[in-house]
Formats: sequence, structure tokens, C-alpha cells
Amino acid sequence: MYSKYNTALVCTTMLLIALLMMQTIMPASAVAQSASDEFTVSVKLGARYVANTGVELRLFPERKNVLEAGLRDGFIIERRLSTDANFTEIARTAPLSDEEWEALILSEAEENMDRADNLDLAYAFYQNIFEARGGTFSLDGGIASLREQRANEDFEFAVFILTAVRDSAVAAALGLGYTDTTVQAGQEYEYQVRPAGEVAIYTIVNDPITIRTESDENPYENPVFVYEDDTRLLFQWFETEHVAGYFVERKGPGDDEFVRLNDAPIFNLTNNTDDAPNRGSYKDEDLENYSTYTYRFLGHTMFGELVQFAEVEAMPRDRTPPSPPSITKPQHISPNEVLVEWDMIEPVAPDLFGFVVARSQMNEGDFEIIHPEILAPETRSFVDTTFIEGLTNYYIVQAIDTAYNVSSSFPVAVMLIDTIPPAPPVFTLGTVDSTGAVTLVVELGEERDLMGYRLFRSNDLDHEFSVIDEAFVETDEFRGEIQTTFNDTITLNSLTPEVYYKIKALDFNYNQSDFSEVMALARPDTIPPTTPVFRRAIAAEDNVTLHFIQSQSRDVAAQIIYRKSSMQEEWAVLDTLMANQSVYTDSLVEQNTSYYYSMRAVDFSGNYSEYAFPVHARPYDSGVRAMVENLTVELSDETMRLSWEYPTKEGVFFVIYKQDTNGNIRQHRRTDDFFFEESVGEEGEIAYGVRAFTTDGGQSPLSEMLVVQ
Repeated sequence: MYSKYNTALVCTTMLLIALLMMQTIMPASAVAQSASDEFTVSVKLGARYVANTGVELRLFPERKNVLEAGLRDGFIIERRLSTDANFTEIARTAPLSDEEWEALILSEAEENMDRADNLDLAYAFYQNIFEARGGTFSLDGGIASLREQRANEDFEFAVFILTAVRDSAVAAALGLGYTDTTVQAGQEYEYQVRPAGEVAIYTIVNDPITIRTESDENPYENPVFVYEDDTRLLFQWFETEHVAGYFVERKGPGDDEFVRLNDAPIFNLTNNTDDAPNRGSYKDEDLENYSTYTYRFLGHTMFGELVQFAEVEAMPRDRTPPSPPSITKPQHISPNEVLVEWDMIEPVAPDLFGFVVARSQMNEGDFEIIHPEILAPETRSFVDTTFIEGLTNYYIVQAIDTAYNVSSSFPVAVMLIDTIPPAPPVFTLGTVDSTGAVTLVVELGEERDLMGYRLFRSNDLDHEFSVIDEAFVETDEFRGEIQTTFNDTITLNSLTPEVYYKIKALDFNYNQSDFSEVMALARPDTIPPTTPVFRRAIAAEDNVTLHFIQSQSRDVAAQIIYRKSSMQEEWAVLDTLMANQSVYTDSLVEQNTSYYYSMRAVDFSGNYSEYAFPVHARPYDSGVRAMVENLTVELSDETMRLSWEYPTKEGVFFVIYKQDTNGNIRQHRRTDDFFFEESVGEEGEIAYGVRAFTTDGGQSPLSEMLVVQ
């Protein structure tokens, strides 16, 4: 059993090393190298694990000089476990002696002439590899002669490497094959190899490989993909590291044995420079459709074995579509019917299964089939009752054969007889300025065949609307230029306060939409409202109340109150009142200050009335001041102390009142403080009160009387 765990040299690459070295013969397949790597080479390794045998190795020198050094002095093979630090030499390989070569060739010739031929070819190369080449240099031949010599040597090297890869006996005879029988199963080993002697020109570097000694049930299995074409089959597979040099074998219907289809192995000489995998391919032609064929795919391993990696069954199929239908001009034969007719080139294919008719709104759009079942092969017309009115309808007819191959006609449009009017337009804006200039904006309709608009006007909703403007484009190619803004001029001196507009849309078949909704625009108002009139102004201590007759105009929006403290001052806005308000109270006043008031009315058009005839008012001072609060008394050692509270101390003094024995309340003392003290005897109950006086003549009510015992 073989191991697929092998990070050693990829088999396909190994088989192509020799061919890719022939740069003078095939420069396009050469691999670019940097100057620093040009003289650095190694001996590549291929490896596999065989249960109960060991690890088989194949040696692949990169250059002819390396091969010569190994054939002359032998190769050193070293190994280590992947967990070890150092490599240890386990074997040295070298070619057979001349006597051993001849004996081996004679022995194999009796049983296997192909192997004997391979050995004979390799032995001839081995005998000649050390002979000096060159000869006389000719100026006539020059560099071309040198290149030809190099090409011949590279070709011999390529053939030699391919022979060693193809036959395990050749590899062993040349010292390019070795089997390590000392390995243990389930371990991971690393191998590297180098020539035992010096190599001219090149520097040898080690190139280790790693292999795990585990068995693999299917080391070469690789899927092959097939495309079943008309009378032929196309095969393709991804090349792996295990197999190269492919053979294809076929067994046809009723055959008992496989027949090899290619005499020479198939090699893929493509040198991919990216990460894309190489693909192998094969084409088998002149087959019978709908017959089953069985194919085996084989290839050479780097150990000289021809193995099968896939087996495939496939059937060629009819992939040739019928001739395409040809549509004559579709016709709009009735309001709800479009007739689609087509022709077929004679003779019609015998495997024609039928037709489908499809429709789209665009020449290159997604066409949808417009009937539920495939039309019979003799059908040459179809009536469409589901077409889209108002839009362009394109039709195609597809022919289908019994293998479901499809051919399609070119798309052809139908010219519909348009009887559908556009949708009613919609006004989006309407304005009138102070000069009577009207601006109207309508939303552009979505109809593809829209030609333009017709504008109507009336001074009364009950009157007939008259056309005042028409805006149409000449062709449907200028849809973006359709006029959507309209201007008009109206008179401002009219008995009708509003003007009314409607609009209709028309298409290129002169189908006319219904009217839009009415756009009503108020004429600009230039007449100011009538002036309000004051009836009276009533002054109180802390406010002034104004009574007035509001403006009698119907379009009054608000009334504005003005105030000033002197007739020489400018009027200042005090407040804005509702149109129907007739009383206003001004609370932001000071006593003994004169105020003058006026009014104006403003309408909804911003027109102001004249100022109302002004009125005058002066809030007065009643002289009543705040009453003393929180009157309290304290008694100690025949002394009485009255205390109280008052909002202010500036310009205020207090009078203490005392009730006599007859019950009369009389002024008793005056003080500027918030307290009063005096001695008391045995007078019995005595009542005190306090009144505040201000220096401007005002006084408060007498406080509540406080009884002192």
C-alpha cells in the first residue's frame, strides 16, 4: 500500500524538469531565475511508503553536471526522524559496473523487451556522459553552433531522466533509486541527498523531503470531469503529485474489452507561474449520440508504474439547436390583441419539439414566456392578450428540439394603437405676486408617450374654463424638455377675490387626460383695512383699560396696540391682539405716569390701517400702603417690648396706637424702628396697634390690636 502523505517533489514537476531545462529549444517554457540562484542546485527527491517493504526513493539531479558527479562518485543519502536535530548517512548509491549492466540487460531481454530497451538506452547514455563534447569552433556557425550542441546535450539529459523515472530497474541500475527497509511504521522521516564528489560550476544545497510511514488505500484516485457534447466527449482533471504521462482507454457499447486511444503518453508542458492547479484534458470525437461509453484513465508514477486513477461512464448528447425562427412585424390587430407570426428555414429539423413566445419591455431585457405550454412544432403564430398598454413591447420566438436545445429569434417591437390617455396632472405649486404675476408648477407625468400640457383658467368656479397656454414637444425623444412651469398675468382690480386654474395632459396620439384638481389662487390685496376707534381709556392704580371698536374690514388678521409716554416720542408696539378683540388692559404701568395709546389693524395681505386717534391715561396713587404684620410683645421686669415686620424701611415711619381705659384708640408714640419699648404698671389689660406712614403721604391700615396683660 502507498502513502499519499508526501511533501517531496511533485511527480508532475519531476517529469517535466528535464524538458523545462531545454531553454534553447523551448525558451517559452523556461522558468526565470535570479542571478543569485542561477548556480545553486540540488538533488530533488521523490518518495513513497510501501507497507512491509519500506520507503522507496527516486533521485532527480537538477543539472547534467550534478548527474555526472553522482554517476562518477555516487550519491549520499541521509535521513533523520522529524524530531531529531541532525541527519545521518544511511546509504550510498552508484551505477552498476559494465559487467553488471550487460548481465542485467541480457537477463531482462529474455522476459521483458521493453525494460531491456530502457536499460540499453540508459546504459548508452551512461557510457557517453563523461565524453568531452565540443570539437572545432567555426566562425561561420558561431553562437548558433554552441546553442545547437547545448540543445542536443539537454535533450539527451531529458530522455535519460524520463527513462529513469519510467522504469524502476533503470533507476536502480543508475544509482538513482533506493529503498530504505529500516524504517518503522507510523513515523515521520526526512531525507536529503547530495553527490559524494565535487560538482563543477554549481553549488550544491540540500533539499529535504518529509514522508510519514502510513498506508493509503487509494493513493492515485483522482476524479475526471466530463462534458457530454454533440458526438464527442470532453474530459478534464486536476493533475496531482502522484501521476503523469497519461493514457486513455475506452470500451464502447457492446464491447468486452478496453481499447487504448493514445499511443504516446499525454504530458502537460504548461508551466504555471501562479497558484492555479495544472489541468489534464482529453477529447474523444466521432461518437454516437445517446450511447454509453466507459473510459479508464491511467498514468505513470515516478516509480515506473502505470496505474489507473479514474473510470468514467459518459454519453454524447445532441447539443445542436434548431435553426432560429424569424419574426415578421407583430401587429396590434385589436384593442386587446397583438398578433405575433414567424417563419422557419426549410427543411425544419426533424427533432423540433415546439416553440415558446416571450415578451419584454426592453430590447435586451429579461424576456418572460407568455403562454403556459410549449406550442406545437407546426405552429407559426400566437395572439398575445396580456401585453402592457402604453409601453413598448418586444417579442422573441424560441425554437426547442427534443434534446431541449434552444435557438432564438431577434427581438421585434410592436407598434401599439394607443387609446389610453395620460393620468390627470397634479399641481405642485401656485403663487401670485403683488403685480399680478402668476407662477404654476405641475408634476411631470410618468407616461413614456407624454407630449405636454394644456392650461385652462377661469375667474369663477361656475364659469367655463378657457385654454390660456399649450406646451408640447415635437417627438418623444425629448421627454426631459417637457414644460412643467407655466406663467400668467392677472388683473388686481377685480370683483372676484380668487382666480382658478386647471390643466390637462396629452400624449402623442392626442389622448387627453381628465382635468387636474382646481388650483385656486387669491388675488393680491392692496387695500388697507379700516382704522380701529378708541371708545374710552380707564386708568386705575396699577393698570389702564382700553375700550375700542375694532376694524370693520373682513380680512383683518390682527390688531396692534402702540404706547408712548410723550407725544413727541415714536410709537412703540405694546401688544398684538386678535382681530375680534375690543378690550385690552395694560398692566405694565407706573403710578403718576402719563401714557398715550394708539392702534392699527393689519390684514392677511400685510396691509396696515392708519393709526387710531390716540387716547391718554394716568394711573394714580390711592395712598394706601401695606399693613404692618406679625405684631408680637415681650414682657420683662415691668417693661413691654412690641415688635413687627414691614416690607421696606426706606421712607417709612411707624405710629403706635394705644387703647385707653374708655376703649378709645389714640396715637401713643412714633418710631422709625421695627419695635417699641415702655414701662408698664398695674393698668390691667392694655391693647396696642401699629400703623405705617410714608414720607409721600401714604399710610397703611391700622394693624390688629394686640392685648398686653
